[in-house]
Amino acid sequence: MKTDDFFELSALHKAILAAKFSTFPDPKCAEITSSPILAGLSNDIYDEMCKLQEKKMKGMGKEWQDWRRVKDSHGFRGQWRIAVMAARRDRFFMSASHEDKITGAKCLLSPFTCTDEELDEFLRQVANSSNNRLETLFKEHSLAGATFCSCSYNEHVSGGDARLVLGLKKGGNCDIFFGGVRSYRISKESVSDISDTIPVLKKHTVSSGSLEKLDAVFEYEKCKQSLFIEAETVDYWL
Repeated sequence: MKTDDFFELSALHKAILAAKFSTFPDPKCAEITSSPILAGLSNDIYDEMCKLQEKKMKGMGKEWQDWRRVKDSHGFRGQWRIAVMAARRDRFFMSASHEDKITGAKCLLSPFTCTDEELDEFLRQVANSSNNRLETLFKEHSLAGATFCSCSYNEHVSGGDARLVLGLKKGGNCDIFFGGVRSYRISKESVSDISDTIPVLKKHTVSSGSLEKLDAVFEYEKCKQSLFIEAETVDYWL
């Protein structure tokens, strides 16, 4: 199929962004985020959209290219965080050479563009995951009053992966990723079948040793959520 219709290209562009930078990616399509083929298609589609906008009005193509920057006046785009987290969880990326990591970073971030300094910053943030521990998270950051947003577990990947999302009282979310899950238990209790309340973190215990362990209870009015996760690795983003 070949098209030069701007609206068709725009729809395809948005679909690719949704797939590449999904907050809750489908484990069966995990390779989409780092696919060189999809990265190339994403770049080509955006280039074509810029050309069409330039034909429509001189100078507009450059404005669209400027929008493409991964960092704007407000800082790094939200897609940056998702790409960093994807790289941290990719065993091939973590063990690759510096040159291959740069190439991989460009694939993860496409169709957004970045400077050499920003790519170096990307690699630094990816490498910082080695210091992530549950004890550090709960000790150095205030999670009091955090709400239980979601928790998912995929046992069909190597070792099993889990993801816990907490809503912070001060605003924003805390994403916690567990790799090599050994134990995973979650239960929900509600006075009624339908609960319109969101559980709040009431108590927890964490430990970091040979395994990362989190045992937490979330309660609020009619709803109670109990969670236990034991895993080989943990990574988080605030």
